[in-house]
Amino acid sequence: MPIISSSPSQTQEKIKKYSQLPRKEAQARLRRISGKILYEISVPGVTSVDDVLVNQLESSIEIKAVSDKVMYLKHLNLNLPIVSYSLKKGILTLELDEPMR
Repeated sequence: MPIISSSPSQTQEKIKKYSQLPRKEAQARLRRISGKILYEISVPGVTSVDDVLVNQLESSIEIKAVSDKVMYLKHLNLNLPIVSYSLKKGILTLELDEPMR
C-alpha cells in the first residue's frame, strides 16, 4: 500500500496529532483533459501539500488533509495510477492516468 507524499512519516504524525479534529467529507469535482483525469478536491484551510496524505489502495484512493480546524477525508472508488498531486488556494488537484480504450 504505497503512500504518496512529500514526507509520509511527517504527514502521518500530523494526522495522528490532529485525529481529534472534526472530520468532514471533502467535496470533489471530476474533469477529463486529453488523456488525464483530474480530481479537484476542496480542502479550505489546508495550506501545504505536507498536510495531505494520499494512499493508493488496492482498488481505490484514500485522501486525508488537515487544516487547523478540520480533517478532510475523501475516498475515490477507482483504481487508476496517480501521476501527481498539488495544492493551490485550498484546492487539491489529483492527476490520474486515464485507462486506454
